Amino acid sequence: MSLPKDPQSWRKDEFLISTNKSLLSRPAINAAFAQDFLYWTNAFPDDILQQIIDNCFCFGLYKVIDIQSPSDSPSNLQQIGFARLVTDNITFAYLTDVYILPEFQGLGLGGLLIDCLDQIIRPLPHLWWFMLRTGSEKSRQSYENRLEMEILGCGSTSEGAIMMGRKGKGNMA
Repeated sequence: MSLPKDPQSWRKDEFLISTNKSLLSRPAINAAFAQDFLYWTNAFPDDILQQIIDNCFCFGLYKVIDIQSPSDSPSNLQQIGFARLVTDNITFAYLTDVYILPEFQGLGLGGLLIDCLDQIIRPLPHLWWFMLRTGSEKSRQSYENRLEMEILGCGSTSEGAIMMGRKGKGNMA
């Protein structure tokens, strides 16, 4: 069993989370990557960002513009968040580039995005490790509580970024 090949989606009120890469907006992602609140990254040339998306398992978070419309077409969606897994789709997953635009923070969308990601990752029977790196104390606490991750090795966020991880089902033997 591997990460799902068919797109998955979740809805909450006027928000949509989807793993459908065709919905992702490279201009929106790059605009966010260019902002100071995403201190760990920068915008990429369009072709490079496309390669990054193509080679990862991605989650897009969107505000649905017309909630009366049944369409999940890109023209009816405003991309407001993103997360991606660098992964082999079976044994290893590294979470990176998680963001929610500042004007949409505080609505529970970050937690929802993490919960959706966990629904995809947790059942994988051959997953050895699920890992990430964070420099935020608030994020560390959230990843510990929501994803049951632990700090790997010694360190605290006061000393800089830390690695966190959770053993998968494939690493329980």
